[in-house]
Amino acid sequence: MSTKTSIRVLFVDDDSATRAGYTMFLADFGYQMIPAATGQQALTLASTCAPEVIVLDLGLPDIDGSEVARQLKAGTLTAAIPIIALTGADLPHERVNAMGCDRYLTKPCSPADVADAIRRCTEVSA
Repeated sequence: MSTKTSIRVLFVDDDSATRAGYTMFLADFGYQMIPAATGQQALTLASTCAPEVIVLDLGLPDIDGSEVARQLKAGTLTAAIPIIALTGADLPHERVNAMGCDRYLTKPCSPADVADAIRRCTEVSA
């Protein structure tokens, strides 16, 4: 199931198996994947690689994902990039919105759900 697209997606998750699995699946959908394992990598890559969407695990070991989202939304180069929070916790929408995330998905979720959320974000921002 492939859609041809040139959308760059920064996928941030500290779990290597999760990161590899989602990255591989989403690349099959045609997304250009930029993997990151830490919050600091996410901040650096978001500023240097110009992703069009960020999928962000909130449970990162170095910088909490909610802080990463806040910093991205405060950044001149990154403020407009839609962020999809990916978390194992069931959070209130108000809390997710306060972090600066545009959408959120609760783990476990299918890669197809992530692809759908990316599509929805890019349709809104296109």
